[in-house]
Amino acid sequence: MCKDELTSDELFLKEGDHSAQLPLVDVHDSVMKAIGLGNDRLMMEHASQRQAGNTPNVMQSMEPVVEAERYRKRTLRRHMGRWAAALILIALLGGSYSLFIESPGQAAKFQYEVLPYQPLVVTEEGGQVVRSNKPIFLSEKKIPQRQESKEDKLFSEKYSEAYKAVEKLLLPEEFASYVLRQEKAGGELPVIGVVNRLMLFNDYSSYVAKAKKYKAPDLKQPEYMPEGYVFDQAVIRPYFEIKEKELLALTGGIKLEGGYRVPWRKEPLGSINFDNSGLSYKKGQAIVNISVKRLKETTGIIESLMWTKNTIVENILVNGTQLIYMDHSRDGKVKLGYKYKLVWADPKNNMLYDLTASPESSLTKEEVIRIAAGMMN
Repeated sequence: MCKDELTSDELFLKEGDHSAQLPLVDVHDSVMKAIGLGNDRLMMEHASQRQAGNTPNVMQSMEPVVEAERYRKRTLRRHMGRWAAALILIALLGGSYSLFIESPGQAAKFQYEVLPYQPLVVTEEGGQVVRSNKPIFLSEKKIPQRQESKEDKLFSEKYSEAYKAVEKLLLPEEFASYVLRQEKAGGELPVIGVVNRLMLFNDYSSYVAKAKKYKAPDLKQPEYMPEGYVFDQAVIRPYFEIKEKELLALTGGIKLEGGYRVPWRKEPLGSINFDNSGLSYKKGQAIVNISVKRLKETTGIIESLMWTKNTIVENILVNGTQLIYMDHSRDGKVKLGYKYKLVWADPKNNMLYDLTASPESSLTKEEVIRIAAGMMN
């Protein structure tokens, strides 16, 4: 369809795509007719100019201003209804739809496309993040609670005591593994434990410095955060493989009362990986968590995402990157720990990103997508 054949309304839509340097979308005549776009464009442009602060610096009578505001609200409501009808028609025609968001403030313009769910390819070797095969649900069967014996309770207390005893011998940013064993014959089987403390930071610059020192993934702060959300903390999660045979062969160690002993060893720094880090933002009780991890496995199923029969699972295309979007706001019985969840990847660098908004959050779908979009630039 050439430019001369387009209606004024179609040209308006295409000009919006050009202004954002987005791919052109061919709009069917039947869809345009169903939308019912008329000659309200000038009124919308006039209203947006007033919102932007371009009102003339003159005194105006109150009554005409109020009537103009009512007209603007009615006009915007009509457009919202028309766009809703358009989305339904487009979804029926092609199974996906695009939204162009334009508003004042940070990250003022961005476009995203909603697609049916499919596994997300997250590595160049074809590794995937998938939705689990079946939704999880609450079982109506009551699981009998196992009564903890005195011996079990004592062993749990000694396990906690062993952890604290080893931790006291470590400096900050040192890590250890240990074995709790009962010395008397016929006692409890030995249990392996680790002291693997999180590295927490109350300011972003300290986090960046440590991430650089330990070659941890360096999360940049989002370009867009909704109003009221402020930086809370950053975290680096160290990890190391437990060498079970070597640990069980250790002797000596810390002696605890009651005939318990704790052989332990400090883990060499070279054996620790710092492949996982995250940022948290808070507004009251609402939290937005953003995390990244460096992938070791690059083939097969990298991660399986839990969902329920009421969880909305879609794919979102934004800024040329595809994400899995999960909306768990409709199911209050099964607690997954989030209201919204977004997962995307950087396959070239084997990085997997995760963004969650807590159940207390009042954020919208568009807002959480905009946060993620601001992490990709």
